[in-house]
Amino acid sequence: MKYYFKTIKKNKKAYLDYDILEEFIFWIQLKGFEVKQVRLWNIDIRNAFCKFYNNELFIEELNIPLYEKTSHNMVPWYESKRKRKLLWTKKELRKLLERTTKTWLVIIPLEIWCNKNCKRIKIKCALAKLRRKIEKKQIIKERDIKKDMDRAIKNLKY
Repeated sequence: MKYYFKTIKKNKKAYLDYDILEEFIFWIQLKGFEVKQVRLWNIDIRNAFCKFYNNELFIEELNIPLYEKTSHNMVPWYESKRKRKLLWTKKELRKLLERTTKTWLVIIPLEIWCNKNCKRIKIKCALAKLRRKIEKKQIIKERDIKKDMDRAIKNLKY
């Protein structure tokens, strides 16, 4: 049985701020009303990052606001940016933990996916290295030059 996943949100800022070295796909553990918010595409992953606690991987600063039809009386404890557990095999998590502790690499989310009826939610994270400001400026400059060249070539053709 195949599951087809569609992209809900992309972290476009991450591709500029970080050098992506390796990508991983995790399952994310959410509450019922959080899944309803994800179905509505009401989620923000721009400032999110992943961190290890007791050999388990958690995502922090992932903003999922409270579902509008859920009352605060039912869930007064709810925090929209709480830690959420990412699910993967223990063996692979240990390898990833070793790589992040020995080097200056971080784990950042790139995309969030869900299947057809949004009951299964996955998150695509990457092992990345932070770029310096000079490198970012160079990348933006190269992008602008490429756009200008493409426009010039397009204008030459009839």
